[in-house]
Amino acid sequence: MLDDDPEFPVDRPAILALMALLLTGQRPGEVAGAQRRELSRLDDPASAAWEIPVERAKARRAQIVPLAQMARELFRIAIAEDGATVVFGSRYLRRDTMGRHSLRTALQRAIGRLKANDRNAAVRSLVEDPPTPHDLRRTVATGLAALGIPREDRMAVLAHVSGDVHGKVYDKYERLKERRAALEKWERHVATLIGRGRL
Repeated sequence: MLDDDPEFPVDRPAILALMALLLTGQRPGEVAGAQRRELSRLDDPASAAWEIPVERAKARRAQIVPLAQMARELFRIAIAEDGATVVFGSRYLRRDTMGRHSLRTALQRAIGRLKANDRNAAVRSLVEDPPTPHDLRRTVATGLAALGIPREDRMAVLAHVSGDVHGKVYDKYERLKERRAALEKWERHVATLIGRGRL
């Protein structure tokens, strides 16, 4: 899944961050700014998690993201390579974390390497109508729906809160078990699409 080609025009941390976005469905800015201290129990399949604190969460609510197998492996690779306090380091000296715009640039460069005349319809679609990092989040939401994941669980994975009084005031259940099951099912689907069970 990782491109080891030295000619690849995208920094490896940016590729890892885009993959994290696709595997977890979190917001591009939250992924780009991930901190090592937010990761817990990466060696435990039953409880590995990424805990996005309230000050970094768009919804202004802390978010616990259960990490399935490929996501755990990806985060372990990222923190082993960087060695800093951040997960996806910036290549610029003036900042520690990767900028959200770096994800957009990385995605554009990766798609730019694809051949527009490729016979593969998916590749042609990517080249003709390139997605944004946020589109990867939308892909996760759509994919979870196609896999039969209930709306409440999809909303929990994406850290969306129902706009009605029930969702805002009464229902405080975090759906952690359901989110883990949803992301594990999503990861199995992604692994099938790419023909691999590991990074």
